[in-house]
Amino acid sequence: MRKAPEDPTLPGESVEIPLLAPHLSTPHFPARQIAGYVTSLILTGLAFALVAYRLLPLSTLLIVVLVLAFIQAAIQLGVFMHLREGRGTTWHLPIIGLGLFVGLGIVGFSIWIMLFKSGVS
Repeated sequence: MRKAPEDPTLPGESVEIPLLAPHLSTPHFPARQIAGYVTSLILTGLAFALVAYRLLPLSTLLIVVLVLAFIQAAIQLGVFMHLREGRGTTWHLPIIGLGLFVGLGIVGFSIWIMLFKSGVS
């Protein structure tokens, strides 16, 4: 007979990063997901309105939109990607790093192609 995995929140077991400690209980009503979804919609609408109506100078607008993007990414990771759920947090950091590497690479090369037009037309 196979032994069930132990709960990492029991005394004597440590979690590498306390903020990422797993929360394995599941509520009946998905209030957290609904709040995350509404917050994501508000952040997206706010960023769109700032850009569409040019409410701020360009340099300030860029900073504000980037801050809103990072806040929304944190919400997406915490609420929808279940970053805090699981049996251990050690494997989360390399996966997040790989995702950042790929995402920033795509954005960086897209900007590079748009700036230098790289002879493709």
